[in-house]
Amino acid sequence: MLLNHDPTNGRWLEKTVAEALEAWGYHTVRNEYLFGLETDVIARRVPPRDEPDDFIVAECKDWQTTLVGREAVASISHRALLARAMPVLVVAWGVTTPAWSLAQRLDVRILTIGDLTKDSLPPLTEHRPLTGTFRTRREPRVSQLRDRMPDLLGRHTDLDVESPVFFSVGRDPCYVLDRTGNGAYVDTYDSDYDFGWVGTAASCRR
Repeated sequence: MLLNHDPTNGRWLEKTVAEALEAWGYHTVRNEYLFGLETDVIARRVPPRDEPDDFIVAECKDWQTTLVGREAVASISHRALLARAMPVLVVAWGVTTPAWSLAQRLDVRILTIGDLTKDSLPPLTEHRPLTGTFRTRREPRVSQLRDRMPDLLGRHTDLDVESPVFFSVGRDPCYVLDRTGNGAYVDTYDSDYDFGWVGTAASCRR
């Protein structure tokens, strides 16, 4: 798949992502604008399952020689919050370690080319994917990476108002306010799931 793409045009990756999402039960549109920000793929599961991934906004990075950095993670998480959808970052090669770490903090799901050929959307994970990582170094759990919400930003109200990604201190983040929240994480140490290139690329940049 990587050998036949046009290096000057990343539309092939957007098309591939949309096709994968449609195979997983979503309706999709491409290159729509969210509050003035062009978004590569937007998806809605039909029918919804009352889960955060019922609504998806995806950014596609067809970078063959450069690892995707923190800016892409921050950008798609911002759009997801505006759209009240789950953020997905799809990369052709890999991400930097800072980008991976920020993605865990913000629950941005990172997918690779190989993930798009699987039977369903890959799960959220407690640890960095094992494939290609340093085996002598124990990766932190997602809970260890989560920052505490500053007390000054804490608020409690019964009003029907918009909320930040983190509802309150100690809660899992969820961009989609009317969903049940992101609470299920796969422990990759005990999983047979092959997470592909993300771990390999992330380990190269420390």
